[in-house]
Amino acid sequence: MKTTVKQSVFTASFLFAIVIVFNSFTVAQKNSMAKGGGIADGIHFSFTVIGQQNGNVVGHMNYGDETYSVVNAEWFGASAILYTDAALAFFVADNGGPSATDWITDPIPGTYDNRFSPVDFYGRHNVTNGNIQVK
Repeated sequence: MKTTVKQSVFTASFLFAIVIVFNSFTVAQKNSMAKGGGIADGIHFSFTVIGQQNGNVVGHMNYGDETYSVVNAEWFGASAILYTDAALAFFVADNGGPSATDWITDPIPGTYDNRFSPVDFYGRHNVTNGNIQVK
């Protein structure tokens, strides 16, 4: 069976069109998010932080009597480290299930330039009333 030039051109252009169509579907980038509020071991807290697709982080946090702007964050699955404008970092965790399994740490001094890991945090406070969500 002999293939003509017309058939080869048609087949090549058809395959090229299929490749273009399939390459036009990309995975949707979702914003990372951490939000919560309530009471953890008697400390009132609330925060909303969004990690945008372009890498910017916007958000705010209230912890006790203090209010902060969140200027950067790192996500670790269902937990996150939140870096504030006061050069403090918090670690928050969404452990699923009842709110009593969620927790927030006391802040530690530090900036995003000198990143922390989750094991650097201590002073963990379990949420007794409220909820933390990290995605």
